Amino acid sequence: PAGGPRATAQDLLRRMRVDRDAATADGPVWSPVATGFASVPSPALPEGTTGGLGGPVLTVRTAEEFAAAVAAEGPAVVLVEGTIVFAPGTMTDVSAHTSILGVGAGAEIVGGGIRLLHVSNVIIRNLTFRDSYVAGDWDGKFDDNDNDGIRVDTSDHVWIDHCEFARLGDGQVDIRKDSREVTLSWSVLRDHNKTLGVGWTDNLVTTLTIHHVRFSNVHQRNGSIDQVRIGHAYNVWLAGASSYGMASRGATQLLIEHSVFESVRNPIGLSSPESRVAQNGNLREGCWGKWEDNGIDVDPADHYDYALDPVDAVRDLLTAHAGPRTRRELVPRTLHVAQDGSGDMLSVHAAIGAAWRSPHPVEIVVHPGVYREVLTVWPGCDSLVIRGASGDPADVTLTYDKPATDWATVTVLAGAVTLAALTLENAYDEAAHGDRPAFPLRSVDDSLTLQDVVLIGGPHEISDPRA
Repeated sequence: PAGGPRATAQDLLRRMRVDRDAATADGPVWSPVATGFASVPSPALPEGTTGGLGGPVLTVRTAEEFAAAVAAEGPAVVLVEGTIVFAPGTMTDVSAHTSILGVGAGAEIVGGGIRLLHVSNVIIRNLTFRDSYVAGDWDGKFDDNDNDGIRVDTSDHVWIDHCEFARLGDGQVDIRKDSREVTLSWSVLRDHNKTLGVGWTDNLVTTLTIHHVRFSNVHQRNGSIDQVRIGHAYNVWLAGASSYGMASRGATQLLIEHSVFESVRNPIGLSSPESRVAQNGNLREGCWGKWEDNGIDVDPADHYDYALDPVDAVRDLLTAHAGPRTRRELVPRTLHVAQDGSGDMLSVHAAIGAAWRSPHPVEIVVHPGVYREVLTVWPGCDSLVIRGASGDPADVTLTYDKPATDWATVTVLAGAVTLAALTLENAYDEAAHGDRPAFPLRSVDDSLTLQDVVLIGGPHEISDPRA
């Protein structure tokens, strides 16, 4: 068509009903064409990643329609309208030369995820992937739980843009097995253990850009960048990470620029003697642990154009624009957590994240069960109340099994928090593992209130892990 891929892509933005006017120093918030490494051309894709441009435009509203449309051979643009609910744990395969685009606000994939296996040229935009979480499996280790939001295996030219990932089964976004020319941009990853895993290979071919991405209330793989030939992260906001932030692993060369790290344990680290990372203009607040820079000898600017937004503007930009169109998170004043599905959420971890981002005070009511999770009440989540629903601490157990050198089961970094009618357990076997202390609870000061709380496995330590 006249005007080429850019003009055709502009028409798709109109069909998606997104904001075509908002812009930053790096260009349009809703770019009509791929950015970062996904934009890099190849002999087969001289325009870089274009997805299904030139193919039929298909609108889908059900799981059956979605699965058939994304699996069809040949270029196709698949428009997702509304909420599509999949059987729990369903992973749907996507063919090459496909665009999957949410229409307007509220386009969602619920209960399932998508898989890219040995395919090229795929675009995924303006979608929420949520709630494939398996109750009780915060670690993502159950035999029947290999549910990711998006899994990319041995594929190239993939652009994931303006998506949101919340409360999923295993990984939120996995980029694996020699995938390359991949960009994750303007997306939100939240309330999860394992967010962004990259690697699963001994080869060094992956190229990856992560820009304008927000991580909130997460644990590990934020991301875990393993065996990446050139990795580039810029204008990222990582807030609340209890294990580690960005880790350069294997022979990765990773450049991190103008990104904000807020309340993150080990915000930037190296995991192998050959790992490399370089920093430019990053900001850290309330972080502790690794903050490393040993230099790199590659430059993403040799492969694509980009411009850095000021680091002081990152939080406002991502609050306003990251995630799907007109993204809103509405949090009630009382959140019920129940593993049988009768509450608002299945995990305490997810409820804490929602409470932290809420503009108003929240009480979390936890219904009977054993919740194996690592929990942190982040700075700013003052006056949070977490209480067992029955009033009997024997009915609700929050447990994990790590020594104090790693983390406590529950860590409270906010003030005036109340824990009530709960059992807090650290099941780490101190005697069997070198007698390292293991805390069920750690708090930063004595403003924490405990009401009918049972501590098992060690004392309650008052100390600041950020010191």
